[in-house]
Amino acid sequence: MVPSYDEFTSRLVQISADLNGDRRLDQWTYMDGNRPLRGEADTDGDGRVDRWEYFDSRAALTQIGTSSLNDGVEDTWTSPAVNGESQIRRSRHRDRAIDRWEIFRGGVLVRSEEDTNADGRPDKWDIFQDGVLREVEFDTTFTRGRADWRLVYGARGQLMATEHDEDGDGRFERSTAAPPAAPEKR
Repeated sequence: MVPSYDEFTSRLVQISADLNGDRRLDQWTYMDGNRPLRGEADTDGDGRVDRWEYFDSRAALTQIGTSSLNDGVEDTWTSPAVNGESQIRRSRHRDRAIDRWEIFRGGVLVRSEEDTNADGRPDKWDIFQDGVLREVEFDTTFTRGRADWRLVYGARGQLMATEHDEDGDGRFERSTAAPPAAPEKR
């Protein structure tokens, strides 16, 4: 480990380390004295940071950022479990704009939300039960913030029903019409 100190205050500002033993520094923790602010790591030895750790004012880990392609672009953020529930946020276009949220309970995906039209708000929701997709809901208006179409699936993943909330009152009725086409990806 290699500590670095502020030359004027003598406070610890960084700890660098060689975690894999190849004699090259591959982890850096930025400090405010004895409190970690954030960490960075090159986990695959290619010279680029591909893991980021963020801490709150009490030094508790609040989220971990990763690069899905290990190319130094942070595009996925995982929050530690709180009350048995954890969340992964993704920027699928790798522009730091979060457009997919995944919620896990006990390590199992229970719900996901997507922003399909890049307005910053979810307009598609997937609901899972025992690891199986059970419902997909859509806000086809892209303005309500809640679903007006729903696809319902059986326990084996087969489509059971299509439902529509035509008047936006929150009550779905079975539909014989096909749901609208998904919007074009940006």
